[in-house]
Parts: sequence; C-alpha cells; structure tokens
Amino acid sequence: MRQRGKLRYVPLRYKLLLSYLFLVLVPVIGIGSYSYVSSVRSISEHTRNNMEFAVKQIASGIDGRLANIVRGSEEIFSDQTLSRYLSGYYLSFEKYAITTQYILPRLESAANLPDPNVQLSLYLDNGHISEFYYHAPEANSGSGRQYSIYHTERIRGEDWYRSLDLNYATAVWRQVGEDAAAGQISYLRPLINYDTLQPIGLIRMTVQLKDIFHTPDMSRLGEGSRLFVVGGQGDRLWYSSAVEGQSDWTVWTEESGEGSAHDLQIEEAVTGMPAKVVARIPYASFQEGSRQVRTATILICLASLLVLTVISVILSNYVLRRFHKIIGSLHAFKEGDFAKRMPIQGHDEFSQIGEAFNEMASTIEKLIEEVYVGRLEKKEAELNVLHSQMNPHFLYNTFSSISRMAKLGEIEKLHQVIRHLAKFYRLTLNKGETIISIEKELQILQSYVEIQTIKHADRIIVHYDIDPGLLGYDTVKFILQPFVENALEHAWYDDQIRMEIRLYAEGDTVWMEVRDNGLGMKEEVMHAILDDSGQGIGYGIRNVDQRIKLQFGRGYGVSLSSELGEGTTVRLSMPKYVQKAAGPNSALE
Repeated sequence: MRQRGKLRYVPLRYKLLLSYLFLVLVPVIGIGSYSYVSSVRSISEHTRNNMEFAVKQIASGIDGRLANIVRGSEEIFSDQTLSRYLSGYYLSFEKYAITTQYILPRLESAANLPDPNVQLSLYLDNGHISEFYYHAPEANSGSGRQYSIYHTERIRGEDWYRSLDLNYATAVWRQVGEDAAAGQISYLRPLINYDTLQPIGLIRMTVQLKDIFHTPDMSRLGEGSRLFVVGGQGDRLWYSSAVEGQSDWTVWTEESGEGSAHDLQIEEAVTGMPAKVVARIPYASFQEGSRQVRTATILICLASLLVLTVISVILSNYVLRRFHKIIGSLHAFKEGDFAKRMPIQGHDEFSQIGEAFNEMASTIEKLIEEVYVGRLEKKEAELNVLHSQMNPHFLYNTFSSISRMAKLGEIEKLHQVIRHLAKFYRLTLNKGETIISIEKELQILQSYVEIQTIKHADRIIVHYDIDPGLLGYDTVKFILQPFVENALEHAWYDDQIRMEIRLYAEGDTVWMEVRDNGLGMKEEVMHAILDDSGQGIGYGIRNVDQRIKLQFGRGYGVSLSSELGEGTTVRLSMPKYVQKAAGPNSALE
C-alpha cells in the first residue's frame, strides 16, 4: 500500500503548475493564430521595405569603404610637410634621410589606414625624388597593401592621364591602365604644392572591386536575388548572386534594365562615386517570408509558453515558499541545528504555524541545554572519582614493596624508597589538581621509576625521548605511571627489562608512548583490556583511557600494540591543551 501511495503522490507544486499552464495555453494558441494570419496579409509590403532597407545598408557599406579610401588619400593630399619635401631639390644624403624618415613612413601610414587593401602610388613631376616600387611578380596583382613612388614621365603618354582634368578640389574614381582587366578601380586626385597651389603630381589609390562591392551575406535579399553595381556611364562594375554558379553579367544582358515580371527591382545610388546598386529579388522568395512568419509564430508561441511556464513556476514557488520554510526548519532540527527559527511574516495561518514552531524550538533547545549541562557535570564528577581511585591503587602496590624491604632488612633502600615516595605524593597531591603540565607528569613518572629501580636493584633500564617544546602543555594527571607499573608486573621475563618513554607531536596532537621489550600479549588480551565490560583485567589502563576521553573527547585516548616475545607499545593521544589563560599558550589549540 505504501508503494502504491508513492506512485499516486503528486506534489502540490505540479498541480498548481498544470492548472496555470492550462489557463495560459488557450490564449497563447489563439493569439498566435491571429498573428500568423495578419502577418501573411502584409508580408509583401514588409518584405519590400526590408529589401529596400537592406539595399540601402549595402550602399551605405560601400560608401563607408569608399570614404576610408578617400581618408587615406587625404593623409597624403593635406600633408603640407610632405608636399614641400616632394617639391624640393636635395643632396643625396638629405634625400635619403627625408625619404626613409618621413616620406616612406607617411605613405605606409596612408596605405594602412583604409579597411580594404589598397595600392598607393605617387606620380611625381619632380625627377629629383627617387622612385620606390616593388620588383616582385605579385607587385601588380592587387593583393596586399603596397605603396610606390614613380615619376610622371612613366604615364605622361597614357590616354587616361592626358584625359584627366583635375584641379585643386577635384578627384575621380576611374578604371585606368590595367584596372579593368585586373578587376580594380582607382581613386585619382592631384598632389598640390601648397606654396604655389600648382599640381606637382598625382595620387592614385587602387583597390580591388571585390573589396569595395562584395556583399558577404546575399541571403538578406532573399533566395535567388542578384546584385549589380553599374557605373554612371552604364559600365558594369560588379555582380553578385545568391544563386550558386551565377557570377557573370548573363542575367543583366538577358533582362531589360527595368527588371522583369518575375523580379522586384530596387535601386540605390552610391554617393561616394558615380555608380548605383541595383538589386533584383524574385517574387517567389517572398513566400519564404511567409514560411518564416509561420516558423516565427510557432517559436514565439513556444517561447511564450516557456515564459509563462517560468512565471507559473515562480508563482508556485511563491505560494509554497512558506511550506518549504517549515520543511527546512524541520530538517535543520533533524540534523541537530536546534537554534533554527522560522521567520514570521504576515498575519495568516502560516504565521500561526511559525509562532508555534518557534516556541516549540525554544523549549526543545532549553531542554537539550539542561541535559547537556547535566552530562558535563556528571563527567566531571566521574573524572574526580576515577582519579581518586588511581592514587590508592599505586599506594597499595608501593606499601607492599616497602613491607617486603622491611622484612629483608634493606634499611638504606627502604629510606630511599620512602624519600622518593614522599616526592611522588608531593607532586601528585599538589593543590589537588587533576589537570597538570606534561612536565610535572613526567616528574611524577620519574619518581615512580626511581622507586622501582631501587626495588629491583637496577634491573630496570628506562630511556627518555622527550620533545622539550611540549612540556608547557597540560594533560590529565597520573596517566603514564599505570603503564610502567603494568610492564613491571606482567611483561618481565628476563633478568632485565628495557623501557622507552617518548613525548612527541603530530600536527595538533600530542603523543605519549611507553614501549617495553617484555613478554608481550595476545590480541584477544589487548581487546579484553580496553573492553569496558572486562572483568578483573586492565582496570588501570581503562581508567586512564576513560579519563582522557572524558577530558578531551572520544577522538583521544589509549591504544595498544603488542607481539609475543617482542614487547608492548602503549600510545596515549591528546590535543595540545593549556587549561589556564596564562603564558603564551592560553587556549586549546
């Protein structure tokens, strides 16, 4: 039944969303259908307007490229310093310096200024200025940006040059020389001496027709459209077609200049030169506009549906937001965040739920705090009880040793044992503290070891490996002695026993280690020692482990490793801890 209920479960958000979608779907479909019918009726007019605008843009782009070329020529024409240099007579070394340091850099700058690649040529009447031109075969190919200096004598006999009638303020676009064969056109204007206002040469900027008239995207004019650029005298300058494979003037010659019954013809004058742009768009391509409108209508409907879906989701989220706040607060409580409260907004049922939830949360948090404080007090009491049990345990063992020495008449040893025992208890019972410095804990251990060394006639060898930098930290008192005592009681099986006491740190953890070369123990014995349910075995070790955990947490304590015949290693872990706010270490690190 539970699985069946899950299958039938539909979130409230989805129910609201479906109802919103149903309410908006009908008007979206109706509005979309009406928009499609209205758009198809006016498609012809809109298409013509769009085509005219596209042709104007093409003509405007051509004008912009022409203006760039004119601006490049203006850099040469208006440079009076360059004009004086090109009109003067200089010695060889002066001529070389002027040419390399000013004339050629100015020509290079002017040639690089226009967007299209241009060939800048200066024809000078002054024969004292050296010619500069390219000898490479590609020099006249029209590719790349080039600049050259020639003497006018080279073109003085050309028909096109003799027919030029240029003055100070005139310039012309014309195909001269080999321009027509190379698919080029040149911008011609005189080079003026500003002192005499007389021409001293000719500026010629040659550019490929394709770089000026090429339209990269003919699809804007529609499928099957054709574009012509015709000069002022009817000369054919450029042709482009959206029909693959048509790239000549065949269509222009087959049809009249006014177009045909199958085409819409649009003309736009080019202001930068005596030419016009003629576009012919097949009427059949207008149907493509209708299809585009249909596609656009469908896309708009889908987009509207998507937008309305988003709006529906937003509305659903707005309605369900307070539910989510309640659920989020409950999840926070589940994860242990008992300080979580629900913000109260408005004056409705949700605000009443929020007030009740916050009151319940405050009550639960207070109860948890009371239980937590009680457990802390209980742990502190257990710590004191465990510590009070530790001292009698050691005292009982020591008095047993003193009794044996007294029976044997070893008065001097008895005197030394009692003296070290007094020192031991002076350190242990000092101010009744249960937390002492690691340095004092090691002094307690050393006093105990001295007592045992006297008792066993120097058969105990203890080596200390201590990190002095850790002596200032604090620890639970009386935690090392029980392990040394256990080693002496249970691990001894030879004439001597060796032990090593280590103190070192790994990161923020302090490690104390007691290692012996005694008998060792089996693995099940080690588990029984650390098992809280163990009876009569490992009481002292468990005592130390519990005290460390009570003070520092479950992540610290005692660990054992042993191997029969090799010895036992006991490791005690605790954080770097300083109990009192005194000295450089004043907090738990």
